[in-house]
Amino acid sequence: MTMRQLFIASALLAALPATAAANTLTFQNGLNGYAGTQDTVIRSAAPGANYGSESDISVDGDDGSPGLQPNQGLIRFDGLFGNGTGQISSGFTVVSATLTLNVFNPGSGFTVHDMLTDWAQGSATWNSFGSGVQADGVEASVASLFSIGASNGAENVANGTLVIDVTATLQGMAAGGLPGYGWALLPFTNGTNGIDFDTSEYSVTSLRPLLSVEIAPVPEPETYAMLLAGLGLIGFAARRRG
Repeated sequence: MTMRQLFIASALLAALPATAAANTLTFQNGLNGYAGTQDTVIRSAAPGANYGSESDISVDGDDGSPGLQPNQGLIRFDGLFGNGTGQISSGFTVVSATLTLNVFNPGSGFTVHDMLTDWAQGSATWNSFGSGVQADGVEASVASLFSIGASNGAENVANGTLVIDVTATLQGMAAGGLPGYGWALLPFTNGTNGIDFDTSEYSVTSLRPLLSVEIAPVPEPETYAMLLAGLGLIGFAARRRG
């Protein structure tokens, strides 16, 4: 490319419409007026009981006797997409997303699955799913999008901040491939050491579940058209010179 062509290309790029930088939206009950988090635990030891108002969730492979009686966790964030203040609008794309939990009791660990069946924290029970949430492609996704810890009784997950990558879920929701019913946190079969974390009902706002979503504006079609047209002209000029 000649110096003249390089100058023209630089001028074309400079003339393209300015694009806003990526930014991060945060969703946490009590923060900036957001109140769309739902979370609860469902217990096989109390299959008809609802725990939607509890301030903590226990994910445990065995929380009762006799035999293995697991607990499962459920969490979702409603009202993420739309044109309102603080929502993800159609003019933006999801770059990345993380779910942050505050673990206050170490435990074995769990896998995270996209929920495919609707639920509400005020009515969800072990029995409302038949026999707990099944990762069967109907109630929850077969494949896990995140896994931590191991299937044993050790304290594999320590106290403190636990960050879970949920980018695939948010991108799936934005594309219309996922319904937005949140996630199921399922214990390992032999993960008999329960891991506990604070819910959206916990008294300290900063320790409640936090969803952070990095978004970036979708470039307008005219932006690409201008660049392609300009580069085409440069290529045409180069061929004529050849």
